Amino acid sequence: MQITLPANNIQTTTNRSIINRIRDDELVRLMLQSLIDLGYNEAAGSLELESGITLESDLVETFRHCILQGEWQTSEQLLQKIPFISTNIETELPKVQFLIRQQKYLELLEKNETMQALHVLRTEITPLGQNTERLHQLTSLVLCSSVEDVKKQAQWDGARGTSRDQLLIEIQNYIDPSAMLPNQRLLKLLGQSIEWQKRTCLYHNPSQDVELSLFSDHICDKELFPTSTIKILTGHVDEIWHVSYSHNGQYLASVSKDKACIIWDMKNLTQLRSLKGEVSGSYCAWSPDDTKLLVCGTDYSLRLWDPFNGVLLHTFKHHADQVTSCVWLPDSRHFISGACDKELCLWDTDKSTPVTRWPVPRTTDMKITEDGTKLVTIGIDTCITVYRVDDLKLTELGKIQEDGTLTSLTITKDGKYALVNVQDIQELHLWDLDELKLVHKYTGQKQLTYIIRSTLGGQSESFILSGSEDNRIYIWSRDNEKLLEVLEGHTSTVNCISWCPVEPMQFVSASDDHTIRV
Repeated sequence: MQITLPANNIQTTTNRSIINRIRDDELVRLMLQSLIDLGYNEAAGSLELESGITLESDLVETFRHCILQGEWQTSEQLLQKIPFISTNIETELPKVQFLIRQQKYLELLEKNETMQALHVLRTEITPLGQNTERLHQLTSLVLCSSVEDVKKQAQWDGARGTSRDQLLIEIQNYIDPSAMLPNQRLLKLLGQSIEWQKRTCLYHNPSQDVELSLFSDHICDKELFPTSTIKILTGHVDEIWHVSYSHNGQYLASVSKDKACIIWDMKNLTQLRSLKGEVSGSYCAWSPDDTKLLVCGTDYSLRLWDPFNGVLLHTFKHHADQVTSCVWLPDSRHFISGACDKELCLWDTDKSTPVTRWPVPRTTDMKITEDGTKLVTIGIDTCITVYRVDDLKLTELGKIQEDGTLTSLTITKDGKYALVNVQDIQELHLWDLDELKLVHKYTGQKQLTYIIRSTLGGQSESFILSGSEDNRIYIWSRDNEKLLEVLEGHTSTVNCISWCPVEPMQFVSASDDHTIRV
């Protein structure tokens, strides 16, 4: 026989199960801390009185008070009695003593009591044997010409600033959190819960940073996700190989086998201008200020256009093989080109020859961070290479060996991750560029013969999109690797996808069927 419990009983049982896993005293202490942070001190006092639970022990309260009042000797005496996270107190205690004595030293310098500060440095800080690099910096502060210079060099805002509060926060990294509650702990837990809900929401793509309610679980409406074609852009008469939005999202450039580069007005979804080239274009890149456009040609050259007046400003010639990609530096004057001739070239738009050349494997694609400090390339050697860009110089930071031919490269806005299409195994891979490790794989699309360019999309770059040789568009959840959508409409291979940088609900796809779908 089946017994069905009333819904309210089921809910009550679930709530009890959750509560049973949380200690009452910890929950009350978090509530006390939050009430005090919100300024409800009387309510906090009533809760303490009724529950018999205090926020922190008298010992910890006194220790906090001593730090905030600058009573350094007493605070160090109390420190000996407070439980640490680590059981190896002999190692951890000097680290906290260093922090306290550093504050004491800086405050003496702030009061122009230089001799006393030097005495603290020599007899109290140095014998601890901690943080040699910081110790050298502290020593150099006695040479500063003013108190403001001391603060600037030490990155410290003084006794009347937030430095003592910051000192408590640093100390808390060593103290048992059950004895000394981390600041705003309940708010942090709630924030983690909201972030987890965002990550598990497969279609999370708000039009702006909306405030989420604590009263209900967050789920984005799947129907709001851009899956319907709102416009088919026609104008090319042959295969479209690459599309790129301007940085302000108002315009789109498309290059085609038909030798034309068309500039589209994405507000009105109309053709603005057609730039007629001598050869087919394989790649295009807007300058950071959106006033210029580079088009990589199949004749080993790069052409610089004024896209709005239709004027060819210059043709850059040097490479001995096809130019496959290019990136602009933030100044909208310098750019780097990659080709199959085993050279990267740095160019100045005011000069006709490369400023600098670097020998590299054959390059097939490249991307650079918005601040111009990190360059990432892929090549025929099936490697992802990461460079630091500093003063127009390249320094290799790391190299990742992939499993097959790479046809596309995209990096996240923060430059921490790279997305590549691996043709031989028909997969997309997302790599952590700091750790040089693979974090996600995406499968389903078809790619055996042609160059397919994928991208990241959505306000938080939470979607992975790729074209495919089966004429479809594939969309995955970045974190969950789940295939969310397979979109049809094109009648031939989808070569390139580009997501609008300012409109979270719009992207375009370019195809061998001569059309762009919005």
